[in-house]
Amino acid sequence: MEKTSSRTLTESEIQIPIPDSKLAIHGILRGNYNLPLVVLAPGLGGWENDLLLFTASRFFGQHNIATLRVSFYGDNEYQRNIGDFGVKTNAADIDTIIDFVKKQGAQWTCVIGHSYSGMAIIYSQKQAFNTAVLWDPSHTDGYDEPTSKENLENDFIYIKELDSYVSANGPGYVLSRQVFEDYDPGSTEMAKNFNIDTLVINADDSGENMKRFGQDYVNNIKAKTEHIIIPNASHPFIEDGAMENLFQATMRWINERRQS
Repeated sequence: MEKTSSRTLTESEIQIPIPDSKLAIHGILRGNYNLPLVVLAPGLGGWENDLLLFTASRFFGQHNIATLRVSFYGDNEYQRNIGDFGVKTNAADIDTIIDFVKKQGAQWTCVIGHSYSGMAIIYSQKQAFNTAVLWDPSHTDGYDEPTSKENLENDFIYIKELDSYVSANGPGYVLSRQVFEDYDPGSTEMAKNFNIDTLVINADDSGENMKRFGQDYVNNIKAKTEHIIIPNASHPFIEDGAMENLFQATMRWINERRQS
């Protein structure tokens, strides 16, 4: 596909109403709805201007692909709080986003989710997008592992008033109770009901468990799948060449799906 200058695509801020609430998902659209559209969804605690999503929007723009990078929560008066957020909420928001962009005229859509959002894509009830890409996705099996349970107990305190687990370690963390309790029936079972062609990309240095989770998605999704591991890459793909390899593999998959 012929490259274009990324400057030819302009950006605009949008707000997508969340059904049955006064809240909205915030996003930055780069390009327009007449182009093939990629939704870029951040990991837990992330937002629309995470380095990975911001850089991806420039890369896809050079290939005349529009992007919508989103924030599921934030400090705006009409944004959700992270304490009210779990994997099922994440998935419902993805479906809301796809409904919205289709009403605006989008004809071909791909959802890309990093980490927690990668896991959430598989929980989509509507599955109304053309293809999915999971960047080093989380998996609910990770919450049942002894190390994860030990870390939660040692590093976090449950605050009843917030209905969230809070840690003061490092930069600090707030994680909704929903994250650890409201994910039934789990990633493997959800994957068995997922019927969208899916590319799973793991970072080699994220650890063997993450690669095992990635393979579990590939083994259980009821559609065409592919599993790629990016060498010399950690979870945020910040190492030299890691993002380039990630984006190129994703672009190749998108081109193949658009032609199939």
